[in-house]
Amino acid sequence: MRKLKLLQLNAGTNLGGTEIMLLRFLDNVDRNRFQVIVGAFFDNDPLISEVQKRGFEGKLFRIKNCYNPFAVLIAFFSVYRFLKSRKVDIIHLYGFYTNILGKIAARFAKTPIVVTGLRMERFGKNFFHSLLARITDSWTDLYIAVSQRTKALMLQKRWLSKKKVIVIHSGIDPKWSASSSKDDNPDTQAPQAPWVGMVGAFNQFKAQEKIVLSAPLVLKNFPTTRFILVGEGKTKERIIRMIAKLGLKPNFDLFGTVSDIRPILSKLSVFVFASRTEGLPVAILEAMAFGLPVVASCVGGIPELIEDGVTGILVKSNEPEEFASAIIQLLSNPAKARLLGKMGRLRIQKEFNLKAMTRRLEEVYHRLAEEKGIKE
Repeated sequence: MRKLKLLQLNAGTNLGGTEIMLLRFLDNVDRNRFQVIVGAFFDNDPLISEVQKRGFEGKLFRIKNCYNPFAVLIAFFSVYRFLKSRKVDIIHLYGFYTNILGKIAARFAKTPIVVTGLRMERFGKNFFHSLLARITDSWTDLYIAVSQRTKALMLQKRWLSKKKVIVIHSGIDPKWSASSSKDDNPDTQAPQAPWVGMVGAFNQFKAQEKIVLSAPLVLKNFPTTRFILVGEGKTKERIIRMIAKLGLKPNFDLFGTVSDIRPILSKLSVFVFASRTEGLPVAILEAMAFGLPVVASCVGGIPELIEDGVTGILVKSNEPEEFASAIIQLLSNPAKARLLGKMGRLRIQKEFNLKAMTRRLEEVYHRLAEEKGIKE
């Protein structure tokens, strides 16, 4: 039986949520039926390194400057030649930039199957992006959204066929947190001083400034609270300056990219996620898998993870005062915090399983291959 050649092409520059889900897919994919290659634009050496550690091929199509037409053209021809020479059957694209460039390359290379992954709710949001997405829509066989909200937003575009958009929720291995997740013993829930943390890339969408601005209000009630921010990105220096300006340096710890987030999650009292726009955040999946009570913005697919007051607390106004109020509520009521964490963990175990996600993706790839007459 011939293996299907699958290229997963990504644009990220670090190990964010999309990259983590790619790696977890590799850990579970049927290697007897798929030959998977992971490619990346820009300088995502950490991703490629992790891919190669797992015994898969990783390929960098470097773009030093996405505003340099010559650099973009070189990357385009690199992708085109790769697809053509390797006779790739399926290309699965992540990120708007990658999506457009990858679809054009696949069109010229006559790659049989093109799949677009929709992991954010802002895909094609401005006029220019929407125009490019519409022009290249006929070159896309399927859009895979990570949340019902993302699918609904895509279907607001009247030119898009409902048959071309499906939802496959991200998943997590229930055993991933087994050795470190919180249990029902209050003595093991957190350090003596409460820790409140967020994991996410530092950019305009993740809105870590909401956590910083909520901190003074939390500290009035719980003065020993430590705030943990994990990640890298363009806005990190601005956040560091904001923390210093507000005199909060003694209460904040900032970490860069962490290869294993579990030791940090195991110490948190409350997990906070202040993003302005989302698909289905991997960071929240991981926090809930640990049995952490989660306070999160009511945006994107987050309400598909968190039922307000049952498996976490949703902040609808996205104001720092509202985040502070929710954090204080949980720190003031440890029993409620533990219950929300326990219910959240049960929800993840039942409804967001990594193996189910992987098998669903494999089924979709096989169906598309059959429809295109590709023999395995």
